[in-house]
Amino acid sequence: MKVFHSIRWRLQFWYALLLASVLAAFAISAYGITRADLVRSADADLERRAGSLSRAIRNPAPPAGVPRRILEGPPQDDPVDRPPPRGGLEPPLRPPGPEAGDQISAASLPDRLSLRLPPQEEADYGPGNAAMWYYVIWLRNGAQVIRSPAAPADVPRPARTRPRFPAPVLRSRGDAHEAFLMIGPGEIVLVGHSLAADLLHLHHIAWLVTSAAGLILGLGLLGGHWLVGRSLRPIEEISSAAAKIAAGNLGERIGTRDTASELGELAQVLDTTFARLEASFARQARFTADAAHELRTPLAVLLTHTQNALAVPCESEEHQEAFAACQRAAQRMRALIESLLWLARLDSGGQTLTKARFNLAERVADCVALLRPLADKRAITVRTNLAQTGCTGDPGKIDQVIINLLTNAIDHNFERGEVRVATLPGPNGATLIVADNGPGIAADHLPHIFDRFFRADESRSRSSGGVGLGLAIAKAIVEAHGGSLCAESEPGHGATFTASFPD
Repeated sequence: MKVFHSIRWRLQFWYALLLASVLAAFAISAYGITRADLVRSADADLERRAGSLSRAIRNPAPPAGVPRRILEGPPQDDPVDRPPPRGGLEPPLRPPGPEAGDQISAASLPDRLSLRLPPQEEADYGPGNAAMWYYVIWLRNGAQVIRSPAAPADVPRPARTRPRFPAPVLRSRGDAHEAFLMIGPGEIVLVGHSLAADLLHLHHIAWLVTSAAGLILGLGLLGGHWLVGRSLRPIEEISSAAAKIAAGNLGERIGTRDTASELGELAQVLDTTFARLEASFARQARFTADAAHELRTPLAVLLTHTQNALAVPCESEEHQEAFAACQRAAQRMRALIESLLWLARLDSGGQTLTKARFNLAERVADCVALLRPLADKRAITVRTNLAQTGCTGDPGKIDQVIINLLTNAIDHNFERGEVRVATLPGPNGATLIVADNGPGIAADHLPHIFDRFFRADESRSRSSGGVGLGLAIAKAIVEAHGGSLCAESEPGHGATFTASFPD
């Protein structure tokens, strides 16, 4: 498709690809960094809560009526920081009671834990908490398990780790992240938090970011389209001006206002080149017209003298033949000069066309009748198939095209050959077809048959005395009407000329 070869769309594609890649990389990086920060923050909070909960277990609130000093005894360092006893094992969890060595029942442990937690954490572990925090405590090697109201029932007991009080160990199960701490042989404190709500919120933000990226991409593409179009506008102006110049309007110029860019500089160079070409063609046309005009007077004198000489009986037959040869050469030269003058006026824009509405079939019939004696002289049959069709143009110039094509088909045909002439109506005008069954045109000569003074091989020789400008003039007239003239040929099977005239 043409769009894939367009510079505009190639630049637009790569611009869109680059912008989409940058936006995608930014969005993915932002999502990854935000998710990593979310998980890291949750893990840090889990470690802190696990330590806070373990301290609450080891230092519960005293029962009613029992002074704390009886339970606590002499001040001690936090068990997390003090070294393990000899042997490397901690004694099992034994909550202190009202007297030395007395124990607090396991059933009362959750109530005492809640008394030792900060108010915010106490609310976080409550039933239906929106933050989805929970804890699980395994006592006496798992013989007793204490769970917060929001704790899932399928939380597995962590594997045994080092017996002393290390830093909390982190693990993840799906969207849940958990931290557990070994507080003694067989006693484990686990704090967990579900990231489902946080990840859902993060996904919502990701969709918003994706939508914003899509909007930015769309705006970027619109801006890129405008920018590329503005940058390539001089190329369009150059192409348009070149097309008009190729059509014959040598006075056309690009005239771009953006002269600072590289394309603007190129447009200025091309304008200078076009101006020189126009001046060159103008000089050529003036020279041709002036030369032809200057040759008309001596040629007219030559024709007058040869006609006068032929009107008087000559002393010898040789003199008579010499004057006749001079007359034929002068007449051919006059035809050449008239053709050159007409082409010069057409090239310079001085040739005007008088356009009118007429029936192309009628004009073709008149021209066929005019040239039929020439065809009969060579025993050539002219067959017509003339459909009534309207045409707008200069009737006299159209007649010249028809006569040139018919003469060409007759002159370059075999003896007793055949010429077929047809007119066809079309949606945009009329079509004239002139075909012969002569020797045809060689493939390497076919592209040049409309060139001025082009001479083909001997099968298309100037036996009729033509000056080599008939087809060039016919093509120039048809194109001056806004139509087209083309030729098709297969050597040995004749040639076909098709002229299209706009309605």
